[in-house]
Amino acid sequence: MSSESRRTHRRMIEPALSPTQSVAPPIPRRGMTRRAFCAGAAFLAAAGALPLAGCSGLPFTGAAPVRLVVKVPRTGHDVVFDDSISQVEMVIQGMADEFQRTYARPVDVEVIVFEQNQYDEAVEGSFDTDKSPDVLYGDYFNISTYIRTGRVVPLDDVATPAIRDDLFDDLWNMGVVEGRAYMMPYLARQNVLAYNKEMFRNAGLGEFIAEGEITAWSLSEWTRILDALSASLPEGSFPMMMYAGSSQGDTHIVTLLRSAGSNIYDEAGHFNLSAPEGVSAFRWIQDGVGRGWFPPHAENLEIEDCSSLFRQGQLAIYMVNNASITRYGDAVGLVNFPGPDADGSATAFASGFQIFDNGDAEKLQVARDFLSFVYGDGCWLDYAAGAIPASKRVSDRYGADIPFYDLFRANAGNVWDFTGNNPDTQTVREIFYTGIHDLLMGKTTPEECAAFLDERCNAAIDEGWAKSQLHE
Repeated sequence: MSSESRRTHRRMIEPALSPTQSVAPPIPRRGMTRRAFCAGAAFLAAAGALPLAGCSGLPFTGAAPVRLVVKVPRTGHDVVFDDSISQVEMVIQGMADEFQRTYARPVDVEVIVFEQNQYDEAVEGSFDTDKSPDVLYGDYFNISTYIRTGRVVPLDDVATPAIRDDLFDDLWNMGVVEGRAYMMPYLARQNVLAYNKEMFRNAGLGEFIAEGEITAWSLSEWTRILDALSASLPEGSFPMMMYAGSSQGDTHIVTLLRSAGSNIYDEAGHFNLSAPEGVSAFRWIQDGVGRGWFPPHAENLEIEDCSSLFRQGQLAIYMVNNASITRYGDAVGLVNFPGPDADGSATAFASGFQIFDNGDAEKLQVARDFLSFVYGDGCWLDYAAGAIPASKRVSDRYGADIPFYDLFRANAGNVWDFTGNNPDTQTVREIFYTGIHDLLMGKTTPEECAAFLDERCNAAIDEGWAKSQLHE
């Protein structure tokens, strides 16, 4: 492997008690359940060792409980100290239960779980109903669209100086729009590519296998690798993922379009795929169809189809992140997506919270208090430990226990913003995959595909800006 194109990426608090607090909050350990850990924290709160939730200053009038709707997409999630957690909605439900028990006034928190492909129905489709979300947890690239509806409120007042200082800048900044924070980061997952080491060795590609690092290959090396895999793999096995059956997983395909040096967007935030670097990337992908780099009829595949092939040992290269890599053990190596420079590209999916203004000042204040409770000194930030926590103190506490934590944090400098500050990511995504679908089918040339996506996606972006409004 040539030294000029291979790059190695180096591997890369407890909250202080006040002088009057002599009892430390419990530190959860592997095998300690959410119930046991948070019950300990709740006991200390009741005993006065920890502050109770509830800082709204709203008078309790004895009226019916305030009803809060918290929505969360169904999402797999592991926690390094609690084997009972398998879904992030389990964590959100625990937050809601604890908040109800400890808040300064009666509150009824309903947690509603929806499927990953049902964001619009669950959010905008429920506006002005009793199911409209007061709090939304989700991936930023999905929920950022709602900031421009005018209903998502700034959260700068929730992020006290102590809270803000505890959050990593790169994750915090993802939620900042025009100088104000509209999303509070909870955790992140960084995406790179994984390659099957055995398939590489069988194809004579052992020189590209790097142990204990996230490596990078030049575009010419990528081409050589994919050609060698195509020539050596048995029938029914394929070199690399490719799909365009829907918008799911499209961020990984758009990242591949940086392979020839494209920045994807121009300075104004519009797609600029018709530039020579963009057209070259489309041609590289389309040529790969004829060279046998992808599963047949990839235009009709979903990302989950490629995931299944990779898990079954029928696909040599597939996307993974810091949360999913452990399922493969030592069978895979890690490499960045091909990118504009020698270090390649990675993407990061930050996940966190938004608050919606549904016209009820009381509910809005309780929603703010809920986030203050989550980001306070209690146990709930710890439950991000499994992915990359947004909290520095949680990272300090559990970084050594989170698989590959140092490796992915050290690779953060190669993460690029695939949203381009787009005001309507959902509409753009529904257009983008159709262009890739036709490219893979051979119905369009690289130039035609680039022109189509530039025209249609930029029209959607312009329409999004025209309709855009921020909460006052």
